[in-house]
Amino acid sequence: MNNRVTHLKAAHYFSVASQTLSYTKAAKQLHVSQAAVSQQIRLLEEYLGVPLFYRSGRDMRLTSQGQELAEHLTQAFNFISKGLESVKLEPVEGTLLVSGLQSYVSLWLMPRLWRFSDLQKDITVKLFSADERIDIHGGKIDVGIDDNQHLTVDREDTVKRTLISSDIIPVCSPSLADRIGLFQPTDLLKCWMIQVDDSSYQWKAWFEELEICPIRNKNILWAEVNSWYMGISAVKAGHGVFLCPKFMVQQELDEGILVQPHPKALNEKIEFYAYYAKSSPRRARIEAFVDWLRAESGGQGESILKANTHQPLPWP
Repeated sequence: MNNRVTHLKAAHYFSVASQTLSYTKAAKQLHVSQAAVSQQIRLLEEYLGVPLFYRSGRDMRLTSQGQELAEHLTQAFNFISKGLESVKLEPVEGTLLVSGLQSYVSLWLMPRLWRFSDLQKDITVKLFSADERIDIHGGKIDVGIDDNQHLTVDREDTVKRTLISSDIIPVCSPSLADRIGLFQPTDLLKCWMIQVDDSSYQWKAWFEELEICPIRNKNILWAEVNSWYMGISAVKAGHGVFLCPKFMVQQELDEGILVQPHPKALNEKIEFYAYYAKSSPRRARIEAFVDWLRAESGGQGESILKANTHQPLPWP
């Protein structure tokens, strides 16, 4: 099969003329003379052996053959255009579209984003928080941020880079800890037990890792939330004790706004990743942003908090 494309220039001129239905308008778009457009289309008609346009009064119309050819060429030139754009590398300067989980964006990224803007004044970050995953290959975002429980990227055309690996720890307000008196793990059961609706990070697992029998007491007060953000907001207001990623509350722990009532962290950590299209024309600014994210995390959450040696505790 001969894959050689002939009369490519004439096909291009015809494709533009088929959209404008005017040699004059086509010539203006192509930055050539009207005679040049007319000549190329005449050469194409001679090669094909069929007319591509006809006159209807003062208007120009496509013949049936012209209409069919125009449809094929429109798809072909759109494909060529996308191919050229896909390999055209944009400069570092420009806009970057970033989408991440609401809790990560609201609690960790947004308060620090000004630092990136200070370092990269020519990059404008448009930040979106959404728990729905957006296809980075669809052109709507450049960088996605997700955790290891939800991110299932395993494609050769996608880059995935680890941002943070963090312990999941119990936290509560200092006033609640003082009021209840927290001396052993089961003391936590005196207040509301708040957890996210993810089976990997729930109180049942935390107690079982401490070799405490599964929770069966119906009098225990429970609250389940669908985001880290909601649970952290609740405990900052003094409502219960919550299992959450340490890095999201590190500042509150440092400032004494929240406390960790028991040193035990869940055995399973949570990890957050940045992912982006390997062939993205914006990869220079993407990599500048992702490198900053990794540096900003500073290895938070890398150390595992070890629980003190203990004997299995009885159920109260």
